Amino acid sequence: MRYHHEIIESDPELPVFYIFHNERTDSGVLAHWHKSLEISYTMSGKISEFTIAGTVHETNAGDILVINSNEVHSIWDDHNKTKAISLIFPYAFIKSEIPDYDNKSFRLTNWLAYTELQREKLDELRGLLDRYFAVMESDGAVKARLLLKGMLYQILFLLDAYFSVPKAERNIGSASLPLISAVTQHIDENLDKELALDKLAETFHLSYTHLCRLFKKETGSTIHSYIVEQRLNKAVKQLMFTDKNIRYIVDACGFPNQKSFSAAFKNKYGMTPKRYRDQNKA
Repeated sequence: MRYHHEIIESDPELPVFYIFHNERTDSGVLAHWHKSLEISYTMSGKISEFTIAGTVHETNAGDILVINSNEVHSIWDDHNKTKAISLIFPYAFIKSEIPDYDNKSFRLTNWLAYTELQREKLDELRGLLDRYFAVMESDGAVKARLLLKGMLYQILFLLDAYFSVPKAERNIGSASLPLISAVTQHIDENLDKELALDKLAETFHLSYTHLCRLFKKETGSTIHSYIVEQRLNKAVKQLMFTDKNIRYIVDACGFPNQKSFSAAFKNKYGMTPKRYRDQNKA
């Protein structure tokens, strides 16, 4: 089975990516994975099949599921009145706040074995998610930035303090996912440097051909396309939220020259970097 790697970009105002699902017209989400930590909260209705690392869950109103880094997950839902929210914490943020995150997983599905304290904390977590949704919908990320950030840290604290377990040796799914996750992490941390594919293969003790084939199989993207996509994501943030000149952005994002940067940018966004900045500068 082929899975897809998903690139997660956080909200400029907050350290998470926020999604509100309401009255879906499609039937679900195909199997995919990402390095980020995802929390799914069913507010009303139900989700027929939410599969995480090979385990199928049916959710009802009030249920919370956690998708840990690199866990393959998918959704099949035939209830079009379901309301749910997803909070996706980028891996780099989680690691900065929970340094031993790689050695643990968060689980919210073993309800029958919960202590009375865990049940209380689960209710507290539901309350935070309900409030997060209400504030986000009424005030938005910009106006309520500090309040929302405070709630996000409370959510992480509850997960880490009351619902963490030692990470299993290997997630169900492709055995190559940890390797590809390490490759994407290396790329993400070195976007400003030269990322020659042959050198990248050497770093992970693989042949060039094998690495390229494995990356394409697991992510649905070539390594080159992934690198360009991540460099453009970084460049967009520089354009929108800084006054750095184009030459600086070209170097900081690892493009070989301004011509290649402009060509890649125009191919994705349909305009020059300067025009994009003029139209979208924060």
